[in-house]
Order: sequence, then C-alpha cells, then structure tokens
Amino acid sequence: MKKFLTILSVVALAIAAVSCEKGGKAPKTYPVKVQLTLFGSPFAEEGIPVSLSSGSASYSVETDAEGIVSFDVPVGIYTATTSFKKDDEDENIKRVYNGSVSITVTDQGAEMPKTISVDDPEIDPEDDGDISKPIPLPLEASQTSNLIIKELYNGGCWNERENKQYITDKYIIIYNNSAKEMDASKMCIAMAQISNTVGNAANDYNAGDGNQSYFAEGWTPASYAVWWFQEGTSVKIAPYSQIVVSICGAVDHSVTIPNSVDLSGADYVMYDKEAGFNAAAWYPAPSSTIPSSHYMKTSVFGMGTSWAIPMQNAAPFIFEPKSKIQDFVLDEGNFVNKASNKSGNFCKIPTDWVLDAVDIWKDDNNTTSFHRFSPAINTGHVVFAVNKNGSTIYRNVDKEATEAIEGNASKLVYNYAGAFSEEDTDPSGIDAEASIANGAKIVYMDTNNSANDFHVRKVASIK
Repeated sequence: MKKFLTILSVVALAIAAVSCEKGGKAPKTYPVKVQLTLFGSPFAEEGIPVSLSSGSASYSVETDAEGIVSFDVPVGIYTATTSFKKDDEDENIKRVYNGSVSITVTDQGAEMPKTISVDDPEIDPEDDGDISKPIPLPLEASQTSNLIIKELYNGGCWNERENKQYITDKYIIIYNNSAKEMDASKMCIAMAQISNTVGNAANDYNAGDGNQSYFAEGWTPASYAVWWFQEGTSVKIAPYSQIVVSICGAVDHSVTIPNSVDLSGADYVMYDKEAGFNAAAWYPAPSSTIPSSHYMKTSVFGMGTSWAIPMQNAAPFIFEPKSKIQDFVLDEGNFVNKASNKSGNFCKIPTDWVLDAVDIWKDDNNTTSFHRFSPAINTGHVVFAVNKNGSTIYRNVDKEATEAIEGNASKLVYNYAGAFSEEDTDPSGIDAEASIANGAKIVYMDTNNSANDFHVRKVASIK
C-alpha cells in the first residue's frame, strides 16, 4: 500500500533510494513543484494525493490549498500522476479525475514540458531551492461505470506433461459493480493497440510528453477486431455479479492440462469462425452446455486467424456504442492505419463510448513504454511481469464501500493472501473470492487508474 509521506520523508527516501557519490556524499536533490490544473486553470484543492515515480522509487504527497505539491528528488525520469473521486453536487454524480505528466530532472533542474531550472546549478538546492512556476499536471474528468473489467486471464499456464507453455485458455470477467441490475446487451469488448513499446513501428501516434495523438482527437484504437453479443440476445447482470467470457477454447482445459481452467461453464464465448478467426487450437467447438446464442460476433480488420491478445502488454477495454456496432465497423471512415500492414489497422472507438479499461505493462519502465488510453479513460498501469504460471490481473476491493453494505460485516473474509507478491497486493486486505463464497457483496475499486485498481493474482479466480 502506498503511504503518504511528508516532504521531509520524501527527501530522506529519495536520498536513500540512490547510491551515494564517491566519498559517501549523497547525490544532490532538486526541488520539483507540480500544480494540478483543469481546463488550463489551477485546480485549487487541498489534500489530493500526487505520486512521483521512476523505475526505482516512488514518492507521494498531498496538495496544499493551492493544489500544489513539492518534491525533492535526484536526477532521473519521473511520471507525476494523480487519481481521485469528487462528488458533483450539481449533477448528483461522482466524477473521477486522473492526470499524468512526464518530468525529467537533470542537473540543470526539471523539465517537461517547459524547462524549470535551479537559478544557479552550482548552488546547493537546499540553500537556494528557488525554481520557476510549477509543472502543470492537467486533469481529465470522467465518470465511473457500473460495468467493469474484474479479471483478465491471458498469460496462460505451464503444461507439465509436455514441458511447455499453454496459452489457449484465456478469459475475461465483466462485473456489475452496483446494487442494481445492469443490461450489458450492447456492450462490446476490444483491445487497444497491442504494442506499448515506444518507437515500435506499429506506434505512429506518439505525440510526446507521454501522450498519443488520438488522445486529443477523442478516440481509442481497437486492434484486430471488436466483439459484441448477438443481436437480440439479452445480457442482464445481477447486482454484484459477473459474466465469464471465454476468449478462446470454451472447454474444460483442466482435463488435459491440470494447471489450466475449466471454461466449459463460461457464460459467453468469443466464437465466430465465419468472420475469419478460425485457428483450430484457439477455437475448438465450445462446450455443449453453452448455447449457440451466447457465441459472440466479431468484425475482423487485423491480421491472423485469432484475436491478438498478448500475454503481456494487453490493454482490454469495454464500450457501449451509441450507434449500431455492425454498421460502425463497416464504415471505412472509422478506421486509421499508419502501419505497412493490417497489424496497425485501428478502429477509432470514440472515447466517450468507453466504459472501462485496464492498461497492462510487462515491466515498469516508463522510458520505453507508454499509456495507451487517454486520462479521460485511464491513467497509470498495472505491471504483469509474470506469465505461464496461471496468474491473472485482478481488481482490488473498495474496502470502504464494501464494508458499508448492510449485512456484509459477518461475511467478509480478511487476511487476503492470494496476490502473486506481498509488494503488489490488494491493499484492502479483503479476500474477495472467499467473501463472495461466504455470501458477501463486493464493490471493487474503480478510480480509472490501473495502478490503483488492479494487482496480480496467483491463481485464476474460477479455478
């Protein structure tokens, strides 16, 4: 769990996080100020947590009355992020505010997007510390959705019998995070551009400053295909309940691969061989227990014979179109392709259609990777450095909201130990699956910030 530190603690931690210079002298630290902004104007709100992180260290402090935070850090490349909820009294709704900006601290000061330098680099910042205006951290406001991605199993497991990885058993769980029944009949599932490596040929949208050009253009790239429920199929999700969607192989994989999962009882299955996704290993005939009306339909506009969902660097999202999806994906005006082949052929999903998303990185290196969703959808990322072992990306529990539900107190199970590591776990301490089995209702975190909302779970929840 992240802890909010005082400025003095941040300085101490920054000094401890890096090696000492020759002679035991600690390296210089430089003052960095960050100002929250909304629509170009200062967002003066006290007590908002802002994190400043690099590959080796992370610091978090709260804003003062002017919406400003101050750090003292060594040279390095950092990302300043924030995510918080605020009631909108006029509209009686809760809005999520997210923001992210890259900051490079050099021995000349901090820069990005404009140079902010110490008056005299030869003067110790502890003695002077005078810098120019704070670095703006623009906020994007969005609304939370009752339909969320609860879990993604896409890394596969180890086939001990053949001593190799098994990857054709993927699934995604969609959850109703509210106390009222939700109609998901019009919901679609897609994957943002599958590569998040800076400089990759498939990424021709880098606008600098950690942004992609499509952020400002108001769309999100769907790669390879979009999936939807068959027309006329009623998809109702009860309060605090879920549907399991088999991405490939809607059969009981555990019969032949003990480490795998049983998808023969999936609620819905991505299975549309007529559309072009017909790889035999990925799309065997679904279990007879799954009605054919629960086979999802798709439009294939990328390459290959199976839907490309990487074992690492996945970026799934769900959306509800405001026009008929079958017509939308047939309109060439809704596509863009800057690549040399169909791998970069993206369907431009309007940002305001997106209900939920999760951005997954294979490591925490923000000098080589980028966020694929605009801050209006999601900020931050969850690291999935492991695969092949049956782990999943699983959503954290909203402890306060879950404990507030009437009748939950005696049903909640604590001392959660299901995370892949003690460092990256559910900070609520609530064992969601054990609590659900005990009759509890779970509200999951939904801050539109993958770093806050998800962790890596050791074992698939349906296993």
